Amino acid sequence: MAAKLAQHPLMIAAMLFAAATGVMGYAAIPTSEPQLAYNLDTQITADAIVADDGVDQVLYKETAATTAKLDTQLECLAKVVMHEAANQPRAGQLAVAQLIVNRVGQDRFGSNVCEVVNQPGQFFRTASYNPRRDGERWANAVEVSRQAMERDGEAVVPGAVFYHAAYQRPNAFFRTRTKLSTVGDHIFYR
Repeated sequence: MAAKLAQHPLMIAAMLFAAATGVMGYAAIPTSEPQLAYNLDTQITADAIVADDGVDQVLYKETAATTAKLDTQLECLAKVVMHEAANQPRAGQLAVAQLIVNRVGQDRFGSNVCEVVNQPGQFFRTASYNPRRDGERWANAVEVSRQAMERDGEAVVPGAVFYHAAYQRPNAFFRTRTKLSTVGDHIFYR
């Protein structure tokens, strides 16, 4: 990645200028394939455009949305999706994210996403988990989390509030629950 960016001095100059001044920058890089560029702290978005000369380019635009830290609730959810389901198909990741959103507001779980995921005995302390944020897995976890929080699309496993790995034998708690579905390597319950 660094070698590709080194071939594009405009990109490096724009990123250094933006980092030094806080001014959002643009850099157009001629390319035949999409490339991703990353700031050390945040992901820079890439949108394909066609210049007036007809050459395909990727326009890297660092916006206020990409430089601002993720919303705390979204970040908590994305960390759980990354940790618990990054190796699952998208439907499996979305099912885990939707399950957490289903728990929000229920007395036994918590009033927001971070309370739900940080509850003792449920997931883990998200403050202690710092996954790499410069890869496709993190970008997918954020996207899936945002979709679940916005309740965008159909529920993968409607009404699910519990799950466990499919390789685990269900304990007494799960045997008293209604099994809903298996998605990827997880079994979901109501």
